[in-house]
Amino acid sequence: MNTVETSSGREIVGGTSRRGFLEGIGTTAFLLAFQLPVSPGRAGEPSGVSGQFNAFLAIGEDDVVTAIIAQTEGGQGNSTGMTQVIAAELGAAWPRMRYRFTTERRPEYINPMLYEGLVLTAGSSSIPGFYGTMRRAAAATREMLVAAAAKQLGVSPGDLSVSESKVTHSHSGRYLTFGQLAAAAAKEPVPAEPRLRARKELLLIGQPLDRLDVPPKVDGSARFGLDLEAPDMLYAAVRHGPAYGSTVAAIDDAKAKSMPGVRLIMAVPQGVAVVADQYWQAVKALAEVRETYASHPNDNASSTTVAAALRRGLEQPGHPTMGGHGDVATAMKSAVKVLEAEFSMPFLSHACMEPVSCTARVSGDQVELWLSTKSPSLDAGHAARALGIDPSTVIVHNEYQGGDFGRRSGMEHTTEAVLLAKAAGRPVKVVWTREEDLRVDQHRTAFLGRVRMGLGADGTPVAYEAKIACDGLWQRLFPWFYAKKKPVDLPMFNLVGGAYGIPNEAGTYVNVPLPVRIGAFRGNNDTHNGFMLETMIDEAAHIAGADPLAYRRRLLSKDARSIAVLDRAAAIAGWGKTAPGHHQGIAYLQSEFYRCRLAVIAEVSGTADALRVERLVGVCDSGLAINPLLAERAVEAGMIFGLSNSMSERISLAGGAPEQTNFDTYEILRIDQTPDVIVGIISVGDEPGSFGEVGTMPVGTALGNAIFSATGKRIRTQPFGGNGVTFV
Repeated sequence: MNTVETSSGREIVGGTSRRGFLEGIGTTAFLLAFQLPVSPGRAGEPSGVSGQFNAFLAIGEDDVVTAIIAQTEGGQGNSTGMTQVIAAELGAAWPRMRYRFTTERRPEYINPMLYEGLVLTAGSSSIPGFYGTMRRAAAATREMLVAAAAKQLGVSPGDLSVSESKVTHSHSGRYLTFGQLAAAAAKEPVPAEPRLRARKELLLIGQPLDRLDVPPKVDGSARFGLDLEAPDMLYAAVRHGPAYGSTVAAIDDAKAKSMPGVRLIMAVPQGVAVVADQYWQAVKALAEVRETYASHPNDNASSTTVAAALRRGLEQPGHPTMGGHGDVATAMKSAVKVLEAEFSMPFLSHACMEPVSCTARVSGDQVELWLSTKSPSLDAGHAARALGIDPSTVIVHNEYQGGDFGRRSGMEHTTEAVLLAKAAGRPVKVVWTREEDLRVDQHRTAFLGRVRMGLGADGTPVAYEAKIACDGLWQRLFPWFYAKKKPVDLPMFNLVGGAYGIPNEAGTYVNVPLPVRIGAFRGNNDTHNGFMLETMIDEAAHIAGADPLAYRRRLLSKDARSIAVLDRAAAIAGWGKTAPGHHQGIAYLQSEFYRCRLAVIAEVSGTADALRVERLVGVCDSGLAINPLLAERAVEAGMIFGLSNSMSERISLAGGAPEQTNFDTYEILRIDQTPDVIVGIISVGDEPGSFGEVGTMPVGTALGNAIFSATGKRIRTQPFGGNGVTFV
């Protein structure tokens, strides 16, 4: 294992004191004064300190280079990958690299691939979104080091090279280290257009370097949201009402008030909280609280009412989606055969290893938060709205995340923490139990879809029409952004206009408000929409009497990269050469946003009454792979996550509330059910794409197509377990 020292994430800045943060690195930091092009900030967010200090790296007199990372680490590996990009462009020695997280809400940290104005980690976009910016910062730093070295050595800058944290004179071999040059380099003018290294000069790019966050996670020094201990801190246990939107009407807390350690009992939005000296004291006291809730329209919500609402929505006209083209109606009339089908998926919970928590300190006009968050911008806003203050005054300290998958920002736990801290007059740590985290999650939306595919005389698609009814996550999470984009919303993106070049396509989206919290989820729209399209492509191949992989290969024949992905997946999986009793299914994903081409092959054995997933094979081309090891692990993790989603996971409703409250009823993939997983990474070009999310998207459809191959059953409702298949 690489023994590089790394930051544990313990020293995290939340305000705008950049100098204090850099001094906290532990050495005299190299402070650069240059400004990078940035996106405009959102109203109410701090303008940051753009132009004062380098936002992305610092160099100490001890030659240590610290990558400064505003993107959060939820296990996807960006603390290693982003550090690797900076080191490669700068010419730093890998053993001298460190990383440090920051939750400053500077304009430089607004991800250009996502929502305007937000510092946000989402959509597998950390490296693609900041690749160019990180390289420019490192290149400018490198040229300033060279300028300082040229003066000290009395040579021409053109005769100097930078590698292994040294600036070396090529003719004499004399060199100066980064640490020796740091102070002088800081006085050099900032290059307006620094020269970026050619791909062949980026020696660390493409190297399977070990993850830098492994040592702190192994030795226990890594701090997660649940680990935070603030001075004079109290603990809060929370219980929420049965239905989304519930409000407390009355509280009977007479017995709980007299229990040891109890400091405060009060209603919070949609629930009740007990604050005590210790967490277990709060939990025990909360068990003795009896609250009643005001009646609410969601009290009678159930899986049956949700299904009926989606069905009604599907019969409405809806909004045309992006990507439509051609004349679908005419093409359908002239088609030799028209395939029609309906598809559905349930609500899902994120089921992160670490339930959500938030610690808050409210002292006059000073507010601090400590939590695992994907967006300090969003959580500062949640806290500010609850307290009626300016969000720019809220300091957010971020921690490592025990899983994210779209979960790690939410109004409820942040709001509860600041309201309780204000009422208690002391810092309060709100901890949700596993039951609360599953039940009051920001669920993946349920959906109902209907598709038609017209086939020509040669069996290939001539028309595709898709309609989807579901809730929209932008309306729930980013209403200010939705107001600008409506009726566009997720998960309707990529409903049509896919990779297969179908000449006539049309999509329609119907928004159906649903009676649970809705949020982002790993895979989002591509999981829903790909389930419909890839299942229909598979069925078209069957109707045409064609091999499913060969059929896709024919449709994608004009794209060499797609063919390379399919062929490598087929070779690894031994497509068509399975053992007796084994069957395979394939699904393909191509995404412009993720810059990705991914083929997944699922292999199963047995019958519908006792089916076993034997193996998954995935081959991914997401452009330039910064770290093939990270890419491979990310795709593998996404595939396992998606397999679990499609095999057994579902949230059902009764009496307004989710019926699944822990892992005994919310069934995730077990170790003994987990198949062998093989991932191949194809690195192409000079620009990186995404790996962390994409594996989730096609794997469920590949499994569904394998089930059809094994059983002859075409199952269009997920999870497949309980809908026609029993897994062993």
